[in-house]
Amino acid sequence: MGFGKLEKLGDDLREAGHKRRQLVEQIYEEVNQGDSQASQQLYQELKDVSDQAIDIIERQKEIVDSELGKM
Repeated sequence: MGFGKLEKLGDDLREAGHKRRQLVEQIYEEVNQGDSQASQQLYQELKDVSDQAIDIIERQKEIVDSELGKM
């Protein structure tokens, strides 16, 4: 199994999760300050990071599915 690759993807996913949390906190702060332009820009970045996280999860699933198919 490509466990090293799964570990790397897990690390990448963890980083994406931390980034998402930071962005949510920043969006919340900007909304409270009434800065809709900044919050919209941050929201777009949050969407991009979320899409990256979904891609990582799908790659993890493909690796596991492939390995299970070899059994």
